[in-house]
Amino acid sequence: MPAQSVPPDPSSGNISQQTDRLFCAIKQALQEKHIAKAEALREKLMTTNPMALTEIIRSAELIEESKSAHIDRNHLAIWDKLYSTFNEEERNCLFYSLKKIIVPPGKILLAKGALNNRLFFIDKGSISICQPEDDKHIVLAQLGRGDILGEYTFATISLCSATAITTSEVQLMCLESSATDDWEHKQTGLYEKLINFCMKQGKVDEILRRKNSTELHSTRHTVSGTAMAYILNREGNKTKTHFRSTLTEISLSGTSLAIKCSKKETARRLLARHLLMAFIFTHHGQKTTFETRGKIIGVSFHLYNDYTLHIQFLDKLPEQLIAKICGEPG
Repeated sequence: MPAQSVPPDPSSGNISQQTDRLFCAIKQALQEKHIAKAEALREKLMTTNPMALTEIIRSAELIEESKSAHIDRNHLAIWDKLYSTFNEEERNCLFYSLKKIIVPPGKILLAKGALNNRLFFIDKGSISICQPEDDKHIVLAQLGRGDILGEYTFATISLCSATAITTSEVQLMCLESSATDDWEHKQTGLYEKLINFCMKQGKVDEILRRKNSTELHSTRHTVSGTAMAYILNREGNKTKTHFRSTLTEISLSGTSLAIKCSKKETARRLLARHLLMAFIFTHHGQKTTFETRGKIIGVSFHLYNDYTLHIQFLDKLPEQLIAKICGEPG
């Protein structure tokens, strides 16, 4: 039986030409300062001819060189403490993930009790940090050039602890949470470096968070009890979605519930949701049950899919009820 010959790959004659065309297109895009286009073309090059290592490596070098050449030097100077901790690739990755925005005076950037998934770097202008009180805004702090805003809500799952209002025209570089989704693939460790910097350099968010947390749980009571929590819809009606939790502390204003959740994004979607909670406590042999409503104002992540929901009651509990739950038997 005659030996069979291997048929030639009908596309093999075109791969070299396609590689050359794509590599030239990448260089042309960079000459025209279209960095995003060049990166998309490089992805296509790697898919078309993954063996074109010379062109793939060289195109990556050209893209990084172009990014470094066109980066905003004034922004780098303002944030030298941050960027000096990065290598060139990390620096470019962060900078080109940012969006430059200019906000006129009198605009609300963050609202107390609202969601936020953005981190702001203030390059120019001033912003007042306020606490709403009786239809007024009580100014607590002032931010300006070189300050960050929104670091705590960006790094954790929590609501804004204060309102931020521009008091002049403000120039910001904004990082949206979704822009960091592929960082683990592109620049491993960059996100952690950024968050560590923010937690050390943040002036307002952490202070206000601790202040509000202290007010919310000013008198914490250690308890042993359970809660059945039902998620409420927009109309305030009980839905079928519910969970049971064990709790160890409670105050007049709030409590914390421990839950299991397989996905962080699912836990994040619980933020700002309202709950109807049915509590059962046993203290010195006496059983106490009651219902109340609350709002999830924060979600803490622990190991092994464990989360803690931080709940603020819509109405404070009666002191007599807390005494019954936690006090000594009469």
